[in-house]
Amino acid sequence: MNDLNNFLFFARIVEYGSLTSAAESLGVAKSMLSQRLSALEKELGVQLIRRTSRRLQVTEIGKRYYAQCGVILKEVANASGIVDSIRKLPRGKLRISCPINFSQGVLAPVLGSFLETYPDIEIVLDVTNRPPALNGNGHDVALHIAPAVKSSTLVTTSYGLDREVIVASPALLSRIGAPRMPADLKAMPSAAQLPAVTGGRYVWQLLGPKKNRQSVHHVPRLVTEDLWVIRASALAGGVIAALPPVLCRDALDDGRLVRVLPEWTLPEQRLYVTYPSKAGLTLAARTLVDFISRHLRSELRHVQDGVFQFSIAQGRKG
Repeated sequence: MNDLNNFLFFARIVEYGSLTSAAESLGVAKSMLSQRLSALEKELGVQLIRRTSRRLQVTEIGKRYYAQCGVILKEVANASGIVDSIRKLPRGKLRISCPINFSQGVLAPVLGSFLETYPDIEIVLDVTNRPPALNGNGHDVALHIAPAVKSSTLVTTSYGLDREVIVASPALLSRIGAPRMPADLKAMPSAAQLPAVTGGRYVWQLLGPKKNRQSVHHVPRLVTEDLWVIRASALAGGVIAALPPVLCRDALDDGRLVRVLPEWTLPEQRLYVTYPSKAGLTLAARTLVDFISRHLRSELRHVQDGVFQFSIAQGRKG
């Protein structure tokens, strides 16, 4: 059975018209090329090329053999191209970490589009508000909402979010009285989202008029990872709570909730997308990171304009 290399060697000899030129193009020794040609002719039992001191002359059967070599080499190249194209397609399983409510309202449509675009990639989505721990927990990409994320070992992309607002129901405020200053919040029934940011304590960092800052430590009656549970408890009149505007804009508009201490604001929150250095990413993970960077900002803008509030609220009825 012929070595595929022999087809290539013979074709190059015919194309270049000399052993020297063919050997240079292939990066092999002229003597080795001559030996391979002789071995091929011996195996076939025919003379493919007549050699003289001045030139090489391809025999009639050599011309026909060369034509078939071209067909074979083309098919080999096509087969190699198919393999290469498959290798270049992103595939495999990715594990992502994302906050609960953010995954429902923002990441879900982005992932849906991603899975449709890349059918050979599988996603395992860990829904949690806990700070991400890449690699150690096996996450390829982590999304996290916080005032700041600092890391010398991770690549971080951030997106601005609307500041949370402190809200309560009119019924609660009429029952216990509206706070007049940040310190009054300490005595009010509150809710908080896990995890606690300050050493297990729940603290609202407030920025007020003339850049006055106050830290309000509160002991929540309700602690949960799910902002929808906090929203429902605030609407029911059980607690005051800090909520993203997108989750309470409708209730503020129709009066079911009101702003508490509206002249005081909470710190800016940002969404951080973190992942190891791109040099260490698999093709699938790199493809996901690029896809998120292209689509997340527009999806986030739609959500903060109120789309998320309406669609999720509709889905929660009943």
